[in-house]
Amino acid sequence: MNAFLKNAYQSHHALEIIFSSLRWFFLVLSIVVFAVQNVGNPVEWKITLFVLLVIFGFLYMGISDYYLHKTPEGSKMYVLMTKGGPFFDFVAFSALVPLTGGLESPLFPLAYLIILHVAVYWRFLGGMIAAGCFILVYSIIYFVEAQNVTSLPSMIDYFSAVFFLFLIGGLGGIIVSRERKHHWENSLLVEAANRDYLTNLANHRSFQECLRNDLEKEKEFYLALTDIDKFKLINDQYGHVTGDKVLRQIGEILTSVLSTKQGKAFRYGGEEFALILYYKNEREVKEILDEIKQAVASHVFYNQGETFTVTMSFGSGKQNGERPDLLVDKIDKLLYTAKNGGRNRIVLAEVG
Repeated sequence: MNAFLKNAYQSHHALEIIFSSLRWFFLVLSIVVFAVQNVGNPVEWKITLFVLLVIFGFLYMGISDYYLHKTPEGSKMYVLMTKGGPFFDFVAFSALVPLTGGLESPLFPLAYLIILHVAVYWRFLGGMIAAGCFILVYSIIYFVEAQNVTSLPSMIDYFSAVFFLFLIGGLGGIIVSRERKHHWENSLLVEAANRDYLTNLANHRSFQECLRNDLEKEKEFYLALTDIDKFKLINDQYGHVTGDKVLRQIGEILTSVLSTKQGKAFRYGGEEFALILYYKNEREVKEILDEIKQAVASHVFYNQGETFTVTMSFGSGKQNGERPDLLVDKIDKLLYTAKNGGRNRIVLAEVG
């Protein structure tokens, strides 16, 4: 339960699944309420309209759930179905409430939930606009159904309902805006703690966490360690500023190559990098490491009009369920084998 609530707090997708589930619940509740209210005195036009509304609800919600679960977040249909949900909810509410008792409808509190849903996406302004829309619907129903609308009790009822709708819209929007800001600030802190400022790659801490999690989940992957050959000479000859530029550009090369691959790159420390490659066979890993090695070797670096190139050595092997420190130690030995064997080469071996 705690994990579920945490996901809902951190993820729009998890929150949308909750709202989707609630739609199905309230659709069933609406059917029950309507049936109970009309069983003794059925009105043909009401039944026809309600049945059409229910059919539309099933169709929309079925399609919405399909795209919610089957399409990637951020895709055009995913965004359309999730952000269009509150609009569907408002239309359904505007039809259901008059059909299930109007001012006395037990479904009226749904307005508060829908306003909060709108506020999740459009914050304070969205919450206030949604509140205004529901106030308009409520006002129409009120002035059509209410008896003696100018009496003091009627006016108190009306303005109390309007006040609470505005209150939910305003406070809901403010709370969501504050939480969004807080979550965004926390995300920046987490990102800063897990990212290397120079290369913009994930840092050593992030690597250790990822490695541990992948091993615990028994994922299949190859670990590779790589470093820049004779990097100290670059710093000595061209200076540390140029050395930093080399590190930064190699980080960009790793990011570029792995952007189309199943893998992650990390700055392990100094001039050394770590790669986690989610592949099952050595041939695919060798191809990726060859591509990185060639991309680095062919890249031209500049220092005050002078050009130079660098090479990298690689050690890699497939994980075999060992502890993270033992896995890193074994791959590190493969890297040193590559360095001692003449550098600018790849040494691959199964990790036993």
